[in-house]
This record gives sequence, C-alpha cells and structure tokens, in this order.
Amino acid sequence: MSWKPPINRYGKKDLLKDKRFYRLLSEQSKYIDPETTFIFYMGLVSLIGDELRRHKIVRLPHLGDFALVMQKPRPAWTGKIHAVIGFREVLKFYPKEKLRRYFNKKQGSPRCIEILPPPEFK
Repeated sequence: MSWKPPINRYGKKDLLKDKRFYRLLSEQSKYIDPETTFIFYMGLVSLIGDELRRHKIVRLPHLGDFALVMQKPRPAWTGKIHAVIGFREVLKFYPKEKLRRYFNKKQGSPRCIEILPPPEFK
C-alpha cells in the first residue's frame, strides 16, 4: 500500500490554484503583472533547488529552513517481496520558532476533555 499524506488535498476545492496564486502574489507585490511574478517565483524555486544540491540546507527569512536529512534504512513491501530501503535523503521543512508560536497560539492552550480513572490492576 502506498503512502498517503495526512492532508486531504483532493477533497478541498478552495486550494490555491496556480493562476490565483500568482494573481494574489502580484497584489502583495504592489500589483506587478502576474508574468513577472511567475518569473520571480520560479527563480526563487530554482535558487532553493540549487542551494539544496550544493549545501543540503536553505534558510528562508521569516519562514524557516528546508533541509535534506538522511533517513534511516527501513523495511518495506515492494509488491509481494519484503525489502529494506537503504539510506536516503528526504526533504524536511523546519519552521521558524516565531511562526510556530503564532500558529500554536491560534489553536489555544491544550485542555483535557475529561480526567480518565486509573487503570484497574488484575
């Protein structure tokens, strides 16, 4: 069985499509035309890819860090065969502490719904 991401991106119709993304980004950039916004954004993506290849880590101001992290070998099923996937580099994103605090504060403080009784001893 293949890996499924924890988000349901196919069920959400209000996700940012390419055309709307570049339009909103051009509005944030004082209404430069969407084609220039596209060229700038693709340049940023290319820069991130080059830096990841060269240094294995990219720090984006005000957002966080992208890093290629070595993943441990693990067992996997490939069809009917049980195999071991070796060491691989996977892309991880580590948000800045300020960004994490902002979104954690929006969720509110954690609360217990109810207090569970202690388990019975047998």
